[in-house]
Amino acid sequence: MLALHLGLVLLGIVVGNVVFNNFEKHLPWWRRVAKHGLVFGVVAAVRILFGGWALLAVLGALTIGQVVLHAWYFPRHGVNGLTAEPYERYLALIARMKR
Repeated sequence: MLALHLGLVLLGIVVGNVVFNNFEKHLPWWRRVAKHGLVFGVVAAVRILFGGWALLAVLGALTIGQVVLHAWYFPRHGVNGLTAEPYERYLALIARMKR
């Protein structure tokens, strides 16, 4: 069961990276890979330490956060939630978010 859960996490990372790659094209490749590795490690630790239900709760929270960000927050601020266009506005928006 552990392998199935972690396989689903990896599938989610791959699909998310393919669909939303435009959002991180300003970052170096190694930073994107490191972020995905960190997320996978934390999620794997949650699954190993707390079980499958905790993993599903964390994945659900992350999914809800991404849906809110891409379907509501970005369009509300004039950025396409699937393509990150206009890209200059997207970069300005995330710069504001990081402050």
